[in-house]
Amino acid sequence: MVNWLRKIPLLRTNQNRNHKSYYYRLIWIGCLSACIPIILIGGVYYYVFNSSLTEDINNDTRSSLILFKERVERLMEEIELESHQIATDPLIHDSFTLNQFNNRIMNHLEILEKFKVKKTENSFIDEIYYYNTEYNFALSNEYGFIKGGSFKYIKDVEKVMDEQPKVGWKYLPVADDEGYISYFRKLPVLHTTSSQGLLVIQVKKELFQDYFPSQEHITSLVLDSQNNMLFDQINGEKHLYTESVLNKIKESKSNQGTFYADNQNGNETLYVYDIVPRFDRIYLSMVQKSSITELTQFFRWMILSSVLFFLGVGILLTFYTTRRAYSPIKQLLNYTKSLNEESVMNDQKNEINIIRDSLSNLNKEKQKLRNYQEQIEPTLKEWFFQQILDGNFTINNQFYRQCKQYNIPIKKQYVAMVINLGSYEDKMRIEDGDKPILLYAVRNILMELIDNEQCYDGIDLNNAENNLIAIFHFEEDLINDEIKEKLHQTAAQLRDVIRKYLSINTSIGVGNVYKGVIGVSHSYKEALEALKYRLYKNIDSILFIDDLEFSKKKGMFFYPREFETRVLDSLKVGDIDQAEKTLDEFIKATASFESYNSIYQCFHLLLSSIILSLEKKGNSVMDIFEADLFGELKSLHTIDEINKWFKEQLFPLYQRLNDDTEFSPGTLSVKQVCQYIKENISEDITLSQCADMVNLTPSYLSRLFKKEVGINFRDFVLKRKVEKAKSLCIESDTRVCEIAEAIGYSERNLNRLFQRYVKMTISQYKKEHR
Repeated sequence: MVNWLRKIPLLRTNQNRNHKSYYYRLIWIGCLSACIPIILIGGVYYYVFNSSLTEDINNDTRSSLILFKERVERLMEEIELESHQIATDPLIHDSFTLNQFNNRIMNHLEILEKFKVKKTENSFIDEIYYYNTEYNFALSNEYGFIKGGSFKYIKDVEKVMDEQPKVGWKYLPVADDEGYISYFRKLPVLHTTSSQGLLVIQVKKELFQDYFPSQEHITSLVLDSQNNMLFDQINGEKHLYTESVLNKIKESKSNQGTFYADNQNGNETLYVYDIVPRFDRIYLSMVQKSSITELTQFFRWMILSSVLFFLGVGILLTFYTTRRAYSPIKQLLNYTKSLNEESVMNDQKNEINIIRDSLSNLNKEKQKLRNYQEQIEPTLKEWFFQQILDGNFTINNQFYRQCKQYNIPIKKQYVAMVINLGSYEDKMRIEDGDKPILLYAVRNILMELIDNEQCYDGIDLNNAENNLIAIFHFEEDLINDEIKEKLHQTAAQLRDVIRKYLSINTSIGVGNVYKGVIGVSHSYKEALEALKYRLYKNIDSILFIDDLEFSKKKGMFFYPREFETRVLDSLKVGDIDQAEKTLDEFIKATASFESYNSIYQCFHLLLSSIILSLEKKGNSVMDIFEADLFGELKSLHTIDEINKWFKEQLFPLYQRLNDDTEFSPGTLSVKQVCQYIKENISEDITLSQCADMVNLTPSYLSRLFKKEVGINFRDFVLKRKVEKAKSLCIESDTRVCEIAEAIGYSERNLNRLFQRYVKMTISQYKKEHR
């Protein structure tokens, strides 16, 4: 028996289960960990769901009551309006002043006809009758003219006439027995003496039943201002509400409300009311708390079943995952036994002690690895910092351990500085093998400058893409302005030393200051972004992203198409000087955008247009792209570099490629004509005159000119005259008449020419560009 009991895990002796004590603890802890959250979540979910469902029932009850009230009120108002229209009819009013009205048959027929029309117009009206107390007769929609003693509803008339109210809804004895509710109005309407007649409209009570809420758990009713029942779903029973409930509704300052109270049976009930202020009618819906409980009963069982189900699943998963989790420990213990580690394995030791002893044997190897790590730590630190700069890191315990390992403060203020060496000319004379040496020299210069300063808490240096990256960290209480001032001073000293001793221009980009080491990647990206602003800043400059972002211009972007056209026209005719001047104007227009992407795109478009122009002139595309023009343009970082590249590289290349076609007879003739136009711009130049000059027919010269230049002869002459006029407007104070004379036009024709090509008058152009 004892041996059998020992087979039960929880009843084993301490000696037999020492090696698995933590296994059973894991099972118990896992079961508790699974059960407690599920029970708590189930309880919270039940509370929240029950509250939500109760709130939904309340809202549904209120919505049903509002819809019921609107429908019933609309119907009752229609009946009341019909009654008022009949009562104020002149014929009804005069019936109490005309002599012998009981004998006026035609008037009787007219009144009955009005009753018939009203009944036909409103399907809810079942009967309308008029009673005259002076002559004791009635006019009924059903019976016509009838004496009072023979009238079916004479008791109802007497009951109404004996009571004080002059108008209202009421259940009258005879009509109530027939299932009618009556709306009465004493006549005449505007008479101040005692009433002389009565107008009654009868409506079937059952018609109002269709408007009551359809939900079985909702009971609704309508009370008048005297708390008399008008319509209900409970057949007049009052056990669902008490006088205290009605008094609470009357005393309420709000016309709508919801509250809980006990009914006459002592059951807690939800009351939802809506009062019509004009008539003091009360619309009341009631839902017993027991009905709400019944509606939620199914969901309670469903939630309980779900909790039990998840508890079972959680316990099963706990056993399964515990066995899986304990499997490596078991394998480790078995492996330790197989190694005959008697010093480690002991019957009095549990799993944790055995593992601890096993791990202690690895401590010697750990010390060896630590010594090796100390030797390679500087290289690993640079690699780790490069991961931070690139944003390739995850914020977790491992990240913070590495920061601590490499002595990288976590909560300091960090800022990145990127140092880029060399302008376009510098890079042309620096060989690739010299770049690492230059970066090493700059690194040493920067470290010497930092050593002489006391405000820096530390610095780390990395190389990336031929740039030197300096990562500064400062104390947390140092304000940004002081940091920025000190960085600017250090950057200026570094720039001056490099220019003095290495004869190299330097561009330095500085990002924003961030608290915490995780902000280094943002600061680094901002520093690289700041370097892009070299495109329209000086090459020898220090660029802070904070200053540059605030100075960005925002506005409409317009590509300088006019200057592009003028550059192409000048290149086509071989006028390199004019092309360079126009390029300067093109650069001036694009530089005003102060946007890196916009300016680069403008130069790419200009380069594309020049290549397309060469292709149209018959040059080989392979010859054009062999030079990798777009790659060269992308390597340039400032407008000055781009300007020099266009003038010193691209324009000569264009001229050289164009030489293959320039020396044909047709090309030489067109070039001669263009030169003639340029030198005689003040004359009246004609196509025939130029054709005679080059011994060609006018038609052939026109076709040849269109092919070589891209535009027809007349447009070329007019554009040259416009360009000449523009230059005179900008470069001198020449009057309009003198400008017109200089290009061989009258002042009037010059203005027309300007309107056509420049879209403004010459005076407006002078005012805008001077």
